[in-house]
Amino acid sequence: MYPVPVVSVAKRRKTRNAPAEHCVTQKNPSHGTPSSQPQASLRLIATSDLHASLMPYDYCANRPNSSLGLGAISQQIADARGEARNCLLFDNGDFLQGSPLADYAANVRRRRSHPVITAFNALSYDAITLGNHEFDYGLRFLSQSLADARFPVVSANIVTRRGRSPARDETLVPPFTILRRRIFDHDGRVHLLRVGVIGFAPPQIEDWDRDGLNGRIWSRDILAAAKAWLPRLRARGADIIVALAHTGIGAANPNDGTENAATALAALPEVDAVVAGHSHLTFPGPGFPASPEIDPVLGRLAGKPAVMPGHSGSHVGIIDLTLEHRSSGGRRWQVIESSARLGHRSSNPAVATPSLHQALAPDHRAALAWSRRQLSKTSVPLHSHFATIAPSAAIDLVTAAAADHVRAALADTSWAALPLLSSATMFRAGGRGGPANYTDIPPGPLRMRNLSDLYPFPNSLVTLLLTGAEIAEWLEGSAAVFRQVMPGSTDTPLRNEMVPSFVFEVIPDLSYAIDLSQPARYDGHGMIVNPGARRITGLTYKGRPVDPARNFLLVTNNHRAARLRLNEPVADNRAVFTDGSRVQSILSTYVQRMGSVGAPPRRNWHFLPMPGTTVSFAAGDGAAAHLAEIAAFRPQQLHRDSDGFTHYRLHL
Repeated sequence: MYPVPVVSVAKRRKTRNAPAEHCVTQKNPSHGTPSSQPQASLRLIATSDLHASLMPYDYCANRPNSSLGLGAISQQIADARGEARNCLLFDNGDFLQGSPLADYAANVRRRRSHPVITAFNALSYDAITLGNHEFDYGLRFLSQSLADARFPVVSANIVTRRGRSPARDETLVPPFTILRRRIFDHDGRVHLLRVGVIGFAPPQIEDWDRDGLNGRIWSRDILAAAKAWLPRLRARGADIIVALAHTGIGAANPNDGTENAATALAALPEVDAVVAGHSHLTFPGPGFPASPEIDPVLGRLAGKPAVMPGHSGSHVGIIDLTLEHRSSGGRRWQVIESSARLGHRSSNPAVATPSLHQALAPDHRAALAWSRRQLSKTSVPLHSHFATIAPSAAIDLVTAAAADHVRAALADTSWAALPLLSSATMFRAGGRGGPANYTDIPPGPLRMRNLSDLYPFPNSLVTLLLTGAEIAEWLEGSAAVFRQVMPGSTDTPLRNEMVPSFVFEVIPDLSYAIDLSQPARYDGHGMIVNPGARRITGLTYKGRPVDPARNFLLVTNNHRAARLRLNEPVADNRAVFTDGSRVQSILSTYVQRMGSVGAPPRRNWHFLPMPGTTVSFAAGDGAAAHLAEIAAFRPQQLHRDSDGFTHYRLHL
């Protein structure tokens, strides 16, 4: 178990007369009558899914970007603190990975604290929890990074040893903490408040990162862990309890092991407020349909205030609680009113607050020097603007490097006789990341920052033994990103925005067509939803139809292989090779050895023609410069939406 700093008493904060954004306050119906008991206000401020996006700088593009990261919202955090006398600041996980700055910190010998921990220390975070991406660089790296934290780190369902019940588990970090804070009531009197903070992460971690964790980390179902630890947290004197839940907003009665447990977690009687995350969405907001358990207007889950503050510093979650003192009973304070809202980044150019800028300046300079190191050169653009609608030279490069690595490793084995395929996706292809979330590398020098752009995750390679029939199913799952398009229809939105773009994978050594008139066979989680549907047609290898019974080797990444294991437990037997090598490292070795890369994209797949039918496709910044690559669709610009995406009409 990692050592966690002892909680200290909070400093008194000065009150500022700053305007607050509009929010709706809801009273607890059982406490609607006036009371002579002391009352106090408590503000909870939260970030989530920062992904090491700290400074307002785009390392991949090598230019400042005032809309990026913690630096862009640090002044907003300061203002939110200034508006309220009693405040706590939390982070909800997925903070160590996701930017070239994080890659630099993980790959270079350093004596300084991890930049994210430095930032959290500088802004005086009160507590944080772990997300799934904290484990991407391995357990040792995580341990070293957390060692310098001057705040509690909590997680109740990530364990190093399972007990007979969750309450007997040995957790990686403490399951909860109690923050003892001196607060001021509405009359200016000082009281002691005990705030219990408990953390949770997706239980799929033990599968997603199994190859790197080597059986040293296990997970529990979020609700099972919560039901075990919450009564103990209350029994130890917590007046209110905040759940830092790195999990999405899902069903009120989910299946065991659900990835999205925030709604069910909020329904537990001990929980007073929830910070959700993981899915990179925003709550409260219109992205969630209303239901008896989910109020996307007031920001309530099972009647409790909740926020989900986007990702990469896009939003700040703010929960305001009104507390009333109790003269008897186990709880000294009880929530009688609450509100939840999101603070958006300012439209004005943002700079990091002076304390944050000063703390991060050495790491920022070092990361810039590291990211600008030239490795090779490319003769063609490597971009992801149209990677989900046409073959991509960027995907071809990633698959070629991966196949080259595995082919060399298996050269003297019995596996060398089997046909070797390689699958890849473009992780930065718009979607929830916004119109700037695209890879766009021009011809010329290929630098370290470009590799972080092409492949932003520290995944390792896994080679699977699959039949031709299973390869076809793999591609069917990939085609889940598209909506069904009826023949003769006009401007049907092509992308199913509920399915992340990274689900779409390409296998360049195979040729095939995608029939959009068919419904998707799989959903975004890899589960069959239309058993009779088939979108993949004309599947061939080297000009011949793929034999469903023929064996192939498919190179993929550890997370994609883990996803297969989750849906098909027997898939464990299909992994024939993995050496723990990370894709970024493999790419670096490959491009340096080649000296120059950049063959034109291999035209191996296409949509089945649908005469008289058009679809609309949302593209991001810079797409217009590459329209010639999709000339066959006869693209026509339609409009630019409020999020900044440009929509094009494509003729199928």
